[in-house]
Amino acid sequence: MMTANEKRKFLTKIQKEKLRLAAQMLEATAKLYDESKPNLLPLWGAGVITHGQPKIKAFIIGISKRASKGEESTTWDHLYRVTETAKFILSKLQKENLSIEQIEDILLDRSIYMIVTRSENNNDLKNARDPSNEDDWMALYKKAGIEYTIYKK
Repeated sequence: MMTANEKRKFLTKIQKEKLRLAAQMLEATAKLYDESKPNLLPLWGAGVITHGQPKIKAFIIGISKRASKGEESTTWDHLYRVTETAKFILSKLQKENLSIEQIEDILLDRSIYMIVTRSENNNDLKNARDPSNEDDWMALYKKAGIEYTIYKK
């Protein structure tokens, strides 16, 4: 997979600006997040991440077997859940003094997608989610019974 710096090369000016703004917003709001209260999910952070992470073809790392057959409509599955990415970054910011560039790097490193069928995305993956392990996309795909091929780059 590409590094954050390699991914930066694919970004347009507006994507770079949105990424920067997302990193700044996460840094500015980290003190508001209380990870000891799991019912207070950082949904604002998830929205910030959705806004800031670029969704471009260069970040697609693979395709599910069903999607590759081309018989069903497809979508892009964000492999690192945005709420988990928000929790990850906000928790890290509370413990470490990260620069805006380091936050951007995390956002870029976690900007990977898989092409899946809409049914796999809306049903299989949703039903297989494990709240105790939301950040392991490979375990999720295994539990959902989704076979996939990783593109060689």
